[in-house]
Amino acid sequence: MMQPLLDAGNEAVIPSAIYTVPIGTRNRNISGWRHHVANFNGKRARELAPFVLLILVFVFFGLTGHDPWKADEAYVFGVIHTMDISGNWLIPTVGGEPFMEKPPLYYWVAAGCMRLLSGWMDEPDAARMASGLFMLITCWAVAAATRDWWGRGVGRYAPLLVLACLGTLTQTHMMMPDVPLLTGFALSAWGFSRLLQQPMTGGILLGLGTGISFLSKGILGPAVIGLTGVLLPVCFAQWRRMNYFRGLLVAFLTALPFLVIWPGLLFLRAPTLFHVWFWDNNFGRFFGFSEVHTGTEHQPGFWWQTLPWFTFPALPLAALVLWSRRREIVAHAGMQYALIAFAVPMLVLITSESVRAIYALPLLVPLAIMAAPSVLLINARFDRFWAGSSIALFGVMAAVIWSIWGIMMRTDAPPIWRWLLRVLPGDFEPDFEPWTLTVAVLVTVGACIALWQFSKLPGRGLTAWLTGLTLTWALLSSLLMPWLDYGKSYRTVFEEIPWPAGVNCVESIGLGESERAMLHYVAGRVTARLEVLPSAQCNTLLMQGYVPIGNGVVDPDRWEKIWEGARPGDTWQRFWLFRERRSVASMQLTNRRNAAQF
Repeated sequence: MMQPLLDAGNEAVIPSAIYTVPIGTRNRNISGWRHHVANFNGKRARELAPFVLLILVFVFFGLTGHDPWKADEAYVFGVIHTMDISGNWLIPTVGGEPFMEKPPLYYWVAAGCMRLLSGWMDEPDAARMASGLFMLITCWAVAAATRDWWGRGVGRYAPLLVLACLGTLTQTHMMMPDVPLLTGFALSAWGFSRLLQQPMTGGILLGLGTGISFLSKGILGPAVIGLTGVLLPVCFAQWRRMNYFRGLLVAFLTALPFLVIWPGLLFLRAPTLFHVWFWDNNFGRFFGFSEVHTGTEHQPGFWWQTLPWFTFPALPLAALVLWSRRREIVAHAGMQYALIAFAVPMLVLITSESVRAIYALPLLVPLAIMAAPSVLLINARFDRFWAGSSIALFGVMAAVIWSIWGIMMRTDAPPIWRWLLRVLPGDFEPDFEPWTLTVAVLVTVGACIALWQFSKLPGRGLTAWLTGLTLTWALLSSLLMPWLDYGKSYRTVFEEIPWPAGVNCVESIGLGESERAMLHYVAGRVTARLEVLPSAQCNTLLMQGYVPIGNGVVDPDRWEKIWEGARPGDTWQRFWLFRERRSVASMQLTNRRNAAQF
C-alpha cells in the first residue's frame, strides 16, 4: 500500500547494497578516522555546510535571553545556582534542601558553563549552553551511527530528523537532565554501530553513552541500553560474534566509573539521601509506590495520544522504511538495532507508573536511524508536496509573528487578540531593540536562502519542514522573547515583594520546588518549609496557593498580611506575604520607647 511513495520518479534512490553491511568484512564507511579525514575535501565540506548551519541555528536559538521558566527549568537552575555558590558538587540542593530526583551530570556541566562564561552571559543563559553542547554531541553521534549502517550521504539526515520532531523543540532548549539522557542513547547507538567491526572503539562509545545516561537520569538509561545489548544476540544471529561480546566487555569497563564513583561517594557521605535517590526516585517512580511520582501518574491512553505528535515526522518515516525493507531485517544490523532500541524503552514507558511526554526523548534515536533513508526514497511528487506544505505552514506562522511584533512596535502594547492573551499577559510594555530586529531579519533571509539551497538536494520535504520550524522558533526566540519571558519568569513577582524590616527567617507554605529555587536566585531568600520543619519559628511567612483557597489556612491571630501578588497574567496562582503580629507589636513598643527618650 505504501510502495507507490517509494522509488518511482525519484532522482535520488539509495542502492539496495547500502542497506546490508556484510558481517565479518571491513566496511569502508567505518574504517577509522584516517579514512574520514582523507575524504573530507572541500566539495564535501560545501555539501555539509547547509546541514551543519541549520543544526547550529536550531540548537542555539532560544538558549539565551530569558530567566529560568516554570516548571522544570526553574528548579534545575536552582540546583545549578546552589551548586555553583556553595561548592557542594556531590549533593544536588534546591532552596536549602537536598533534591535527589536525578544524578548531577547536567548540573555539573551547566555550572561549569556558568563559570567558563562568567562575564560574557547571564547565569541562566550560560547554564543553558549545556543543553546546546549535549545536543551537538547527540547530532554528531546519531549522524555517525546512521552513516555506519546506511552508507555515506545518509547520516546527515538523521540529526535533522531528531531536531524535526515536535517533541524536541522546547525541551532541548531548556535546562533539562533529559537532554544528556538523549545524548547517552545517541552515543550508545554509535557504539552499537561499531561493535561488530571495531569492538574497542564501539565498546568505548557504548560505555560512554551508558555512563552519561546513568549520570543524567539514573538506572533507567543503563537498564534500557543493557537490555538492548542482551536482546540483539538473542533475537538476531549476526550479533552472536566474539567481537560483539568483546565490545560489551569494553563497554562495561568504560561505564563502570560512571556507575560507581558518584553513587559510592553519595552513600559514604549521606546514606539516607542515597536511599532516597536510589530507591524512591528510581524504583519508586517506576512502580508508583513513592510519593515522588505524584503528579506524573500514568493516564490511560497517554502514549497513544502523545507519540504521534511527539515523534512526528520520524515515526511515520521509520514505519515507511521498515515496511519497504522488511525482507532485509534478517540481514541488516542497523534495522535490527533500531527495532530493539525502540521496543525496549517503549515497553518501559508503557509499564511505568510515572509518565511525562519528555520521557519519550530516547525513542527519537532509533526512529531517526531507521527513518534516515526514507528522505531519499520518497518519490519526487510526495517530496515536493511535503516541502510546499511545510513552506506554506511555517510561512504563515512566521508572518503572524512578524505581525505581532509590528503591532507592538506601532502601538507600544500587545495586540488585543483573545487567543493570544489567554497564554500571555496583556500588560506587557514592549521596547524596540535594533539588535533583535537585525537578528530576526537575518534569520528570515537565511531561511529563504536555505530553502533555495535545499531544493537542489534530496530530502527537500524534511529540510523544508526543519527550516520552517527553525525559522518559527528563531523568530519567537528573538522578536517575542521579551514578552514570553515577562509572562513566564518569576523575576517580576519576586523582585516586588516588600520584605519587612527585621526578618529573622522566612517560613513558607505550599511553595513549590521551582518557586523556592527562583526565590533563592532572585531575592536571595531560603525559606523554612512548614511541611518539612513544622517547628520553625520565623517572624515572616510566604504562602503560595490557588485563588479559591486564598489565605484562609493562615492563623489571622498570629499573622498580618502585608502583600499579595502573582506572576504577570496569572489569575489562578498567587503569593501572600505575612508578618507576625508579635513582631509588629514589639516594633511599635520599641518605637514608642525610642520616641520617649527624646
